Amino acid sequence: MLDRSFVVANAQHNSCHVIYCSDGFCRLTGYSRAEVMQRSAVCDFLHGPLTSQSAVQVVKQALAAGNEKHFEILYYRKD
Repeated sequence: MLDRSFVVANAQHNSCHVIYCSDGFCRLTGYSRAEVMQRSAVCDFLHGPLTSQSAVQVVKQALAAGNEKHFEILYYRKD
């Protein structure tokens, strides 16, 4: 079985907060589910100095439009 890493956000509200994150996401990022829940689905808490601002804009635009989007972005672990 594949170990998937993903978050699900509530797009019904303008804030797009995370309402679920997979176990794979927690393992990959070093954050517990409780630490991720209700944060912005943009995952700005995972951004670092080399995270592309143009990739961040792609994420924000997809969330604002309510579209599913596949993208590559550099995120940083908690540790």
